[in-house]
Amino acid sequence: MIGLFIHILIIAAVFIAFNRRISGMDDKIIFSTFILLKISCGILIGFLYWSYYGGVGDTIYFYEQAQALFQYFQTDRISFSKWVGFAPLSLSHPEFSAQSEPRTFFFVRLMSFLYAITQGNYLSMSIYLSFFSGLATWAFAHELVKFSKENKFVIYISLLFIPSVIFWSSGLLKESLMTIALYALGFSILKWQTNFKKWIYTIPVILSVLVLWKIKYYVPIALLPILVLTLLFYRSEFLLKFTFPKKLVLYFIFLIVGGIAIAFIHPVFHSGRFFELIRISHDAIAQNSTEAVIHFQQTESDVLFVMQNLPLAWFTGIFRPFLWEAFSAFSLFWALEKSVLTLLVIAAIILSFKLKFTQTEKWWGIAILIYASLLSSIVTLATPNFGTLIRYEVAYMPFLWLLVLMVLNKYKHNLK
Repeated sequence: MIGLFIHILIIAAVFIAFNRRISGMDDKIIFSTFILLKISCGILIGFLYWSYYGGVGDTIYFYEQAQALFQYFQTDRISFSKWVGFAPLSLSHPEFSAQSEPRTFFFVRLMSFLYAITQGNYLSMSIYLSFFSGLATWAFAHELVKFSKENKFVIYISLLFIPSVIFWSSGLLKESLMTIALYALGFSILKWQTNFKKWIYTIPVILSVLVLWKIKYYVPIALLPILVLTLLFYRSEFLLKFTFPKKLVLYFIFLIVGGIAIAFIHPVFHSGRFFELIRISHDAIAQNSTEAVIHFQQTESDVLFVMQNLPLAWFTGIFRPFLWEAFSAFSLFWALEKSVLTLLVIAAIILSFKLKFTQTEKWWGIAILIYASLLSSIVTLATPNFGTLIRYEVAYMPFLWLLVLMVLNKYKHNLK
């Protein structure tokens, strides 16, 4: 208990330091509310898995593997260089099973460091991850508000207060670390845009991309080409002589080429087994799912399976589950959230025909749609289970909410 109290004091000190740098009482209230919600969600994640699910689940597995790795170091079973990753491990699979999956191994190794700092207190580890994922999200949202002050509360609602996102980006889960990296990347790029001489921000950009690549490789594969090209196309003067349709054609050509180039860095793609591995992942998860399975049409060809089911996967990844597809109390709340999103999307599409968008709004709107469409399609197809999908959506769903609410907010301002 003393150790937990000390860590709470450390978090409180960092919280106070951040809060003092925020100007405006409304921002202070929003920041404080959001951080308290994040920490509460991190605690609830632990309660959900330790009590409701009977001590079974990803967060328990990550904790136990982090514990095992640190204890091997403590008992001199492995050296310091092996613990921190400077040398390969000399442990068998039964001794340390996390090493068989690179992304899990990377996360567990980092969590073993946090395990050492917190003296193995699960609650402290969960609170730390929730707190820092909250700080990264807030930093990005707060910086984004400076670029679009008229959308201040829309940005805060989309990035900070969507229930499923705030919950599943908390606690001792990979999604918490992904959230830290994703929003640290966004914050650094926004800072760099305001002053191109601040090259110091290239350091967090590189670190964020590295973490994303290690923990959720499909996120930077989808994000980086879109991000780089969008920054280039809406700012570059040499493209001013082109009409918007011509620029859009060039954009998609470069996007396809750049996306393929980045994708083929990863073994999943340059092995030539991309479609096969999606089918293998789909079949394994579908077979092991007792409920909440997402059903896709089966085909003999792996390529045909992916191409034929992409539209349904895209639709499912954005708009489902429907209310009648809820399989638990938690999923019912998620289905309600998706129902609200669906109605808002319909309203935004109808009203968008009555609005005139700036070049900047067009480019970032297209970027969000492409990014969300890519991730929702591939992720849903590879993980056909609603219980898993709710966590994976954390990578793209906040940006969809942001786009939809910004369109509605623009229409509201035009009425005035």
